[in-house]
Amino acid sequence: MTRRCVGGVAMLMLVIVFQACRRPSTTPEVVYNCAANAADIAALEREIPGFEASTGIHLRLNPFTGQDKLYAMMAAGQAPDIFYTNTTMRDRLAAEGRILDLHQVSAGDPFVDRLWPSVVATGQSTDGGWYSVGNWSFTLGVYYNKEMFDAAGVPMPDTVWTWDDMLAAARRLTRDADGDGVPDTYGIFIGSHFVEALELMNGADIRPRSMTAAFGPASLDAFSRYLGLMQEQLMPDPRRIQAMGMQPSQLLESGKVAMLVEAVPHQMLMETLKIRWGVAPLPRMAGRPPRYFRSASGGLSVSATTRDPRAAWTALRWIIAGARLYQPNPVLRDVDFVGGWEERYPRLVGSGFRDVWNLSLRYDGGDPRFFVRYSSWTSASILEQLQPLLDRLWARQMTLAAFTAEIPSVNAHVVRDLQDLVHTDAIRPLFREDIERALKELNRVDHQ
Repeated sequence: MTRRCVGGVAMLMLVIVFQACRRPSTTPEVVYNCAANAADIAALEREIPGFEASTGIHLRLNPFTGQDKLYAMMAAGQAPDIFYTNTTMRDRLAAEGRILDLHQVSAGDPFVDRLWPSVVATGQSTDGGWYSVGNWSFTLGVYYNKEMFDAAGVPMPDTVWTWDDMLAAARRLTRDADGDGVPDTYGIFIGSHFVEALELMNGADIRPRSMTAAFGPASLDAFSRYLGLMQEQLMPDPRRIQAMGMQPSQLLESGKVAMLVEAVPHQMLMETLKIRWGVAPLPRMAGRPPRYFRSASGGLSVSATTRDPRAAWTALRWIIAGARLYQPNPVLRDVDFVGGWEERYPRLVGSGFRDVWNLSLRYDGGDPRFFVRYSSWTSASILEQLQPLLDRLWARQMTLAAFTAEIPSVNAHVVRDLQDLVHTDAIRPLFREDIERALKELNRVDHQ
């Protein structure tokens, strides 16, 4: 063969290789809008090759940079295949046909039976569609400094302690060492964003996806109890905490507070606390059945424009039940979640963690947080009016009576927004009917 022929063959081979590289790959690609956490991203990237080898699906990470960016990507026709949605945005996206009804890809899949029923129920909307899968869950507990309890001779909290027991302990643990009228050590701190859990424990009638704001006697009593902690100086004013620039874990670690209400599990607390500590369930309200907080604010959704729904569903399952970063995952009922966390953090053994978690499973009260309890159609409208009122209430710049007097005005604003919304063309019929029913009910109540 001549040198020219050899050169021609070589050139032909290069062209074939180049064209092969340019051909569209038959490998499906799924884009996951993951949390913008460098450590989590690195951990997932180490695991993705194994997922790709076992499924033939290429999984690409797209760090999440905010809800507005997600909406912009959707508007540009470049939505990621899998992304997190909270209950408020999820129902709106479902109503606009932007996210996939997971019933279409999950039928007969045994993975669904591995999920706690409440996880499935939370992801469903008013049209019967299933639009998200919860990817994590937590409850609340009272972390406490055992050294401070021992020093004051105060009995440690147990699983049946009551609000009155907590008050008695807080009073004995609050100290004003220099006598200036301002405690140097407070008995407890509860962030105002956890007040809704006190409503739940106090028997408040909290209905998920409510169209309007309403606060009955049990809710107002819980608010009064919370305000009473500050009035009695058993708890620092949240504004004082902000001024001190301290994180909740630092409050407990430094001895500024003896008890702290926080998430269970709380990875940062478990990794950073150097004191002897324990965790107890939220105190029961006398005469009320226990109803412990269980988060249910959102989960992973699949874009309605995904090129390969089956591949996206496979990737979603792996993220929740396969990726080691998220294991053991509490949304799965066939895993030993408590045992897994005790193995990871041996200090949890005997800390009360197991009792707190198991009680939350046994007496699951759901998620009463304001941004979850109101419907997709009214949540933004309610919170826009309600949050400034709550801020004034917790700052003790407004009485409870004045607060409740403002609620009709909040709901009047909601009705106006619903009347505008019902004429929006983008909303699918079954969701529009839900809004129309709500308006009829609100008008009926107004005319009674």
